[in-house]
Amino acid sequence: MRIELLPEEVKSYIASGEVIENPAECVKELVENSLDAMATRVEVEILKGGKRFIGVRDNGLGIPAEDLPKAILSGATSKIRTLEDLQNLHTYGYRGEALHAISLVSRTVIRSRFYQEETGKEIRVEGGRVLSQRTVGMQVGTQVEVYDLFYNLPVRKAFLKKEETERKQVYKVFKALALVNPSVSFRLMAEEREVIRLNPARDLKERAEDLFEVRLEHLTLEEKPFRVDLLLSSQKTSGEVLLFVNRRPVQNRKLVEYLRKLTGKWSLCLCYLQMPPYLVDLNVHPKKTEVRLLKEGLIKELLSLVLKSRHAPKVPFLSQETARYQVEPQLIGILDNTLLVAKHGDYLYFFDQHLLSERYNYERLKTQADRACHMSVRAGDKLDEKTARELLRSWLEFENREVCPHGRPLYYRIYLGDLYKKLGREY
Repeated sequence: MRIELLPEEVKSYIASGEVIENPAECVKELVENSLDAMATRVEVEILKGGKRFIGVRDNGLGIPAEDLPKAILSGATSKIRTLEDLQNLHTYGYRGEALHAISLVSRTVIRSRFYQEETGKEIRVEGGRVLSQRTVGMQVGTQVEVYDLFYNLPVRKAFLKKEETERKQVYKVFKALALVNPSVSFRLMAEEREVIRLNPARDLKERAEDLFEVRLEHLTLEEKPFRVDLLLSSQKTSGEVLLFVNRRPVQNRKLVEYLRKLTGKWSLCLCYLQMPPYLVDLNVHPKKTEVRLLKEGLIKELLSLVLKSRHAPKVPFLSQETARYQVEPQLIGILDNTLLVAKHGDYLYFFDQHLLSERYNYERLKTQADRACHMSVRAGDKLDEKTARELLRSWLEFENREVCPHGRPLYYRIYLGDLYKKLGREY
């Protein structure tokens, strides 16, 4: 059989399927672009787990009107000019093909207003081709809407997982980027409902505690040119270990396993490493997630040292502060045989008893979403307190604590500090 060179268009479609494998990858690339544009507010919305629609809006610097059509071209970038620039990256994305790849395999609308311009510009793209351009009125920033991912690659589309799985991957990416950008406000909408809202936080610890709703201990060590920050839970959790290098969520199996051995099976561990970019090899994995670190042995030594400081004597917490954090949600009552009212940490929660029961059946019994729905407690059903408390305890162990299998939020919560403030009291 003779060897033929693929047409450029075919090669581009194949490459795009490698850059953007699923909705989560699309969300990651777009949010990273927003953060690189110095956005202080980022909003993400998905429908059907991101298969039907992905929207990312920010208040960043925006894209100059004349440059917007270039943003979808192969190799377009504002971040590098020479090969040497690759060794000193301080932004998330240097691979200019992100928007290009997304626009090739979807129907995309991009609106942006540059901070030095009075109006914005909108382009509509389908399969990589610009269909229309127009001037629009909008605030400074960028809005990207992605419809029908892989609509023109049916075989690739068939490899996407069920909506619940894709949605969970989007949540994972969203949370990881929120954890390394505490000064930025984040909002996530899924299936037309708000799932996560994060106000700007003072630091990494406050952001992580707000997101995971557990109390964390902060350990740090600086040994030039390295800095290590560890956030560790003081109570039993899912045992998740997350690694960040130079504000980028990354994977490094050896370091993650090392941390898990040091911190224990059930401890939540967030590890933030700062080091010179030239000591980080991001090219091990094409998506810059799996990294190889030079001086890895030294990094392990630093991790061991910082964890030893955890066992040094500490001044005990004030009893008033300790009381704010409950190991498990404290049932306050049940409203209208529908809402379980509970206190957990610094928040008052209102759980939908049907959705909580549905998630319980879906995860514990490993049944289908529709079957889990039919088996679940209904709104209006009278629950005894023992069953209600068991559902609340189970919520802490759910793999997905935010939404039911169909994407509806399990709860609405209110920060107790805001309630006290309304009543003129300190919290």
